[in-house]
Amino acid sequence: MLSRFSNEVLSNGASAVLPQNLSDFWIKTLQKLCDDFLDSNFTIDQCTQPLDMGDPVLVSCVHEVLHAMHGVGSGLSAEEMAERVTIYALSITMETIRRESGIKMPTPTLQNLLSIDRIVQFGKINPDFGRFLKRACIAPESPSPAEETWLQRLKKKILSHITES
Repeated sequence: MLSRFSNEVLSNGASAVLPQNLSDFWIKTLQKLCDDFLDSNFTIDQCTQPLDMGDPVLVSCVHEVLHAMHGVGSGLSAEEMAERVTIYALSITMETIRRESGIKMPTPTLQNLLSIDRIVQFGKINPDFGRFLKRACIAPESPSPAEETWLQRLKKKILSHITES
């Protein structure tokens, strides 16, 4: 599948991986990969440690965006890449929701595609998505910052923004 994705999407440049630019086939395919990734890393009301960084197709999308924006991608730590894959997976989910429900929302740009703030804003206008973000577990109640995993830090960012609303 990675080869086909590379030929049909990645070969068209970074803007081709923007969720709104994906064909119906690719958005459905990526949504399945995102669901699998999110299900394995986010357990509602339970704390789990990340099991993987995501499918190579998702990683390649993030790498393409990072490379186009900053000339980096492979130099990221595993934690940094996993955090960005999580944000990308949530971005794909947002696009799926937009297409299926007709909810009006700004579509992402390459500059803000991997921004947690964009995800949080969507959680504020879509209560169901916001509730999912709130219920995504933040592992141990009060781990010290040095002990926090990338997933715990990302969840804290999401929850702190949602709680402010």
